[in-house]
Amino acid sequence: MLKLDDFFGVVLDEERSDLGTIFSTFKVDSLINGTNVVKKLSRSNGSDSPIVAVAKRQQFLKIIKPLINEEMIEYDGSYYSKEVNTSSNRDRQYGAEDKLLQVALIIASTKSLKMLENEEKIVNVKQLRDAAFLETRFDRVWEILSQETHHIVKAFRKAK
Repeated sequence: MLKLDDFFGVVLDEERSDLGTIFSTFKVDSLINGTNVVKKLSRSNGSDSPIVAVAKRQQFLKIIKPLINEEMIEYDGSYYSKEVNTSSNRDRQYGAEDKLLQVALIIASTKSLKMLENEEKIVNVKQLRDAAFLETRFDRVWEILSQETHHIVKAFRKAK
């Protein structure tokens, strides 16, 4: 099971949102590929099928659900301008939370960090951290994934 500390210092590619890289970074690829839903969809549609990618994204979000819904440190704009932002336990926790939220948004949105900067309809890390919405953070991230992959799921259901 992943812990918040696993996200501390993770380097995320600004330009790409590659699932394989993210899953291998957190060593969850075999866990995700071993779930019944991913195995079943892979067998019937091929492992490179878009519906399999959606299932993998869902499984990853389920793995990090407890972490996303934990109480988080309030947004601190000064964290991003500090010369050294790893000097205290609080800074390290804040940094790990930030990476966790970035990863969650990359997985849910199917977009890279660079693309997310210009995406107005998707919440940003600050909004997600502040949980300035009615549902839980996980519910919000799941909703983003549902919106961004709706066309894939719809096409899959239609083809069945």
